[in-house]
Amino acid sequence: MKFLKLLFSRTILVALAILIELAFIVLSFRYFNNILTVQIISAILGFLAYLNLLNRQQSPELKMPWLVAFTIVPIFALVLYVTISNNRPSRKQRKMIAKINKKKIEYTSQSNNDTQQVEDYLTENCVIREYLINTTHMSGTLGNKLKYFDLGEKYFDSLLEDLRKAKNYIFLEYFIIDNGYMWNQIHEILVQKAKEGVEVRVLYDDIGTAGKIRSNFHKKLRKEGIQCYKFNPFVPVVSGIHNNRDHRKIAIIDGQVGYTGGINLADEYINRIHPFGHWKDTGIRIEGPAVKNLVLLFLEIYDISQNKFSDYDKYLNITYKEFENGGYVHPFGCGPTPYDVEQVGENNYINMIDSAQHSIYITTPYLIIDNNLTMALRNAALKGVDVRIITPHIPDKKIVFGMTRACYKYLMQAGVKIYEYSPGFIHSKQMLVDEKLAFIGTINLDYRSLVHHYECGAVVVDKDFANDMNKDFKQLFEVSEQQSFSNLKINKFTQFINSILAIFRPLF
Repeated sequence: MKFLKLLFSRTILVALAILIELAFIVLSFRYFNNILTVQIISAILGFLAYLNLLNRQQSPELKMPWLVAFTIVPIFALVLYVTISNNRPSRKQRKMIAKINKKKIEYTSQSNNDTQQVEDYLTENCVIREYLINTTHMSGTLGNKLKYFDLGEKYFDSLLEDLRKAKNYIFLEYFIIDNGYMWNQIHEILVQKAKEGVEVRVLYDDIGTAGKIRSNFHKKLRKEGIQCYKFNPFVPVVSGIHNNRDHRKIAIIDGQVGYTGGINLADEYINRIHPFGHWKDTGIRIEGPAVKNLVLLFLEIYDISQNKFSDYDKYLNITYKEFENGGYVHPFGCGPTPYDVEQVGENNYINMIDSAQHSIYITTPYLIIDNNLTMALRNAALKGVDVRIITPHIPDKKIVFGMTRACYKYLMQAGVKIYEYSPGFIHSKQMLVDEKLAFIGTINLDYRSLVHHYECGAVVVDKDFANDMNKDFKQLFEVSEQQSFSNLKINKFTQFINSILAIFRPLF
C-alpha cells in the first residue's frame, strides 16, 4: 500500500513527466540530426549557447558543469542549457521586483537612527553594514530587543506566545510546513485569530512542502479565512526557475515582533520526532525598528506570489518601540539573479570572515562551498584566527553528507577545525566572529543557499546576544567530535564518486 502511494505520489508523477519531456526533446534532436539543415542549426545554437555561457557574470564553478557537459554530451547539454539554465522570472515579476526595491529604499531610509550614532557603535564593522545597504537596499538599526534561541523548542514556545497576542496581523513565511504537533498548534491559533478579525497571511514553498502537505493546502487555509499562497508553484515543465526556492523562515506579529533562523514548521525542528537523532537548530526574536526589514522581506515575496502589491503604508508607516541601549541588528534578504546581481549571502559571510582577528565559529548542515569562500576560511586560519566549523554527524541526505565531508581535508590543511555534532543533525546556520559579531539566518554554506535560493538572515552586534550564542557554541564543541585526517579515510570508490559529483554540484 505504501509502495503504491509513493508510486502515484505527486513527486514521482512530476519527475516522470519531466523525464518524458526531456527524453522527447533529446530523441527529436537525434532523429532529425541526420538532416543537414538541422545539423547546421544545432551547431549554431551550440556555439551561441557556448558564447552565452562564457560571457555570463558568474563564478567559474557555475560554468564548469556546463563546459564538461558540452564536451561529453553536446546535444543533451544543449537541450538542458536552453531549458534549465535560464532562471529569469517573468517580465511582470521582474518589474515587480524593481518596484519593490524602490519601496525598500523609501521605507528603510525613514529610520530614526542617527547614522553617526550607528557608525560609532559598530566601529570597524561599518564596512559590513555598508555592503548590505548598497546591495540589499536595507539598513540596520539600533534600539532593538533581541533574544537568542538555542533550540527549536524554545523558539516554538515563544512564537506561540506572541501569536496569541496578535491584534492586527500575522505574517508567516516558511520553506517547510508539515502536518504534526507543531503545525497543529500554530494552525489552531491562526484560525482563531482570523475569526477575531486579525489579518493572517501564510506563504510556503511548493517544493519544500512536497510530500508533506497536499497540493491544495493553500486553498484549504483560504477557506478558513487565512490568506495563503505557495511560492513558485511547480509544474512538470523543464525550467531553471524551479531551482529558485523560497528557503526563508520569517514570522511577524503586528509589525512589532519578528522571528527568523533555521527553524521550519515541522515536528523534527522541535524534537517531537527524531529522524536523524537530536535536531539542533537556532533562531532569533527581534522587537524594535529592525522588524521593518522583515516586513519588507515578507511583502516582496508574498506580492510576487499573489501577483499584486500590498498596501505598504498600512504595514510600514507605524511607530516602532525603540529600546534604550538596545542592540544593532541588520535583517536582509538575498536571492538568485536577477533578484540580486551579487551573491549577497556569500559575500556577507566573506566580509565577516575577513574582519576576524581572533575567532570564527560556524554551524551549517551542509558544507559545499566555492573557491572564494574556501579561500576566505583558509586565509583566516593561516593568519592565526581560530576557525571552527560544526556540521552534522548524522546526515539527512547521505550523498550531500559525502560531498560535505569531501570539503573537510583542504580546509583542515590550512588549520580550520571541523567538528561533527555527535548527538544528531545540526541545522542551524550561524556565525560568530571574535565573540561579538554575529550572523543568524537561513543561509546554508552550500550552492543551493548561496546561489539558487531566496534566503534571509540578520547581522547582529549586541553583547548579550553574542554572549548567548558564544555560550551555545562552547557547549556544542563539548558534544561534537573534532575531525582529523586519520578518521577521514574514504575508500577509493567513494572518492571517485565525490570527484564526479564535485563537477556538477554548483547546479544543485
